[in-house]
Amino acid sequence: MIIKFIILGIFTLAYAKDANVLMTEVFAIQLDPLMFNWTFEDSNNQFVYQASLLNAPDLPSWINYIYSEQHHSGFLYGVPPKITETIPLEVVALNKRTYETRIENLDVIISEKLNSARYEVHLKIDNLNVKDMFDVDKMEALKNVFRKELWRDSSFDIYVTFLSSAIELGARKPLNPDEGEGVVIRLGSEFPFSAELLELQEEVRPLWKVPACPRDFKRTSVERFFREAGFALDWCSFRLVDNNNSAMHHTNGNLVMEEQEHHYESNDIWHSISKEDVPRRSYMHELLVSFLVPVIILIILGLLLSFLLCFESEDIDDEDEKYFFNLFHICTDYYYEHYIYKRASQIDDMSPDQINHAETIHRPVENIRTYNRDMTLSPDLCSHSNSPNSTINRGLHCRPSPPPYIRPKYKPDL
Repeated sequence: MIIKFIILGIFTLAYAKDANVLMTEVFAIQLDPLMFNWTFEDSNNQFVYQASLLNAPDLPSWINYIYSEQHHSGFLYGVPPKITETIPLEVVALNKRTYETRIENLDVIISEKLNSARYEVHLKIDNLNVKDMFDVDKMEALKNVFRKELWRDSSFDIYVTFLSSAIELGARKPLNPDEGEGVVIRLGSEFPFSAELLELQEEVRPLWKVPACPRDFKRTSVERFFREAGFALDWCSFRLVDNNNSAMHHTNGNLVMEEQEHHYESNDIWHSISKEDVPRRSYMHELLVSFLVPVIILIILGLLLSFLLCFESEDIDDEDEKYFFNLFHICTDYYYEHYIYKRASQIDDMSPDQINHAETIHRPVENIRTYNRDMTLSPDLCSHSNSPNSTINRGLHCRPSPPPYIRPKYKPDL
């Protein structure tokens, strides 16, 4: 049984498909039903593809996968690293109608590119997606704009050195789902930049301060060439890049202007991390600061308030104490003025029977209130004499009774 599996594995490797790619150049490998000996039945999304490294769960970091409904195929694309090596891939295909699964091995053979690009033009196209750039006619139309109008010297060796979705580089999705998400692309050549490209860069240099230009921005002298070919460029992202001095170091908002080079290694396989590798930190410092600082501030404020109250209390005069002591008398005077005398004015309008009845009810209450009021008033302001024979109307404020009459002694002169 084991020998059977070994023979089957050797047979599969012997018939593995090859894909030759070049360094620094974007490649695109199409995954279609013909690759798995299937016939296309004109059904959208009938086939599903999943690619990964052989005996690994994912693809290398420099290989991307996307499915195009326009071509009814999947695409593996990317830029190979500068290393000569063969990368074994495994592609799994699923027929969603019959649930049949087939596996194909694909060897990506990386070769060195002769006369690689030394000068690159960085572009951002707003009205297209990455899927659209796999169309040969669309890609050739973009190259022809440079071959015929802007970079005539590069007509023989111009090629794509970078391709990525603007969303993956940090741009936002458009509000209208029918619009393209945007494509960031670089075209490279061995020949230096033309005078037209240098003039165009100076023309759009003031726009580098803006994060992104509107999609209807048409204020460039060469806009008509791209519009006629069906490309709407973001001129705020236009840059010229060479090996010596890169204009890409200028920031342009949402897009990452300079991508790091990805190097594939033989051990570029994902490994799960262990619990010991997870970093740890202590929160004791934060807890002490959040607790001690408010407590210290509260203690300082309490001591300061106590200090002020202790020293300010010694400056209070005796007259102030008398004022607070007589506050109660002010309240009682207000009560007698607004309630007692108002009731007295109402009694004048009542009949004699009603007056006798009211006096019978309120006399005990008035006696109690008068007694309480006389007891609470200070001796200097009110007399404690409650004689019913007194005919003096003391009014609102209690006044002391006059001194008793003393008969003068008899004098002979009188």
